[in-house]
Amino acid sequence: MATLTQASNELMRRPADERYSSVTDLHNAALGYKTRARRAEIRTEKLRVGNVGGDLRLIGAKDEIKMTNWSFGQLATVAGAPSNYITSLPADLAVECMNYGLRRASGPESNRENNLLFDRAESGMATLRALTSTKYERIWNSQVTERLLRLEQEGPWQPAPAAFDGSRGLYMGDRDMFAFMVDNDRRIFESLPGGGLSRGFFVRNSEVGAASFSIYSFKYNFICGNHMVWGASELRGVKIRHIGAAGANAFGNLEAELIRFAESSAKEDELQIAAMRRYTIGKDLDEVLDVVMGLKIDGLGRGLVKQGYELAVQREDWYGAPNTMWGLAGGLTEIARDLPNADTRTRLEAATGKLIEMAL
Repeated sequence: MATLTQASNELMRRPADERYSSVTDLHNAALGYKTRARRAEIRTEKLRVGNVGGDLRLIGAKDEIKMTNWSFGQLATVAGAPSNYITSLPADLAVECMNYGLRRASGPESNRENNLLFDRAESGMATLRALTSTKYERIWNSQVTERLLRLEQEGPWQPAPAAFDGSRGLYMGDRDMFAFMVDNDRRIFESLPGGGLSRGFFVRNSEVGAASFSIYSFKYNFICGNHMVWGASELRGVKIRHIGAAGANAFGNLEAELIRFAESSAKEDELQIAAMRRYTIGKDLDEVLDVVMGLKIDGLGRGLVKQGYELAVQREDWYGAPNTMWGLAGGLTEIARDLPNADTRTRLEAATGKLIEMAL
């Protein structure tokens, strides 16, 4: 069992204008980016930067083009100039350094065709969103959200339960997108004490080169109000770089993985959990401590095991008998949930996972 922090990290870092309350809103925003997009190819030797009112702009044939922080960083990389250093310089000096780097990069050993992606606003002002090599195969965010919308409409997937501020785990900015979806209609082991497990997945994509396309599916016990995912197990991941036939592979994997995941039989999962509920470690706390300590599992000290057992006693209606593998694992997972140090928490989760292997 593990604690997943990806969705919680997104919740904490995303500004208000990158949060979406529905998959439909997320898809419409992604589609807007694609509809406004303009693309061009240009050799490095023709790229130039100018100072416009103290702001660094990309100077095109007809336009002075704004840049996002991300696209400026990509351009600075092509110029061989650290973007953090360039932004600390006076604008005129920064322009001189950037253009010198771009000229120097235009030699035969490093010159290349660059793929430029622009966002053309209604006002006509263009913003450079990405500067990538011609090998880059773009997976549009709207292609991903279109499939998420279909999964929601056809069921059983839905956005994550509302966090403490109402966020539903759906985020997108000019750099990347992230979606947290769950399947609460096909609970596993719902009939036994303590409810059951749910299925969930994270999907991430960037159409500007900031991240690979990735999807991670898992089963989980519950989700906190800060979108921490507790008691996660059976993590499966697909990650595809934006090179070659990335789009076709990505979406084939996305749909195939989620359809298999959502429609898979719960029988095997139920058998495993039933085995853990039946597996008696010892008749009482003293015997449980003796057995677990005898395993010499790194990260499971006597005090932690005792604390986990006592928590399981308090939550017997949820975890079942505290002297069983399912009960003790539930108590230890609850301890891990409240540990402030991530390394200590991860160590306890890994130790609990090794303990569980005894029953399976």
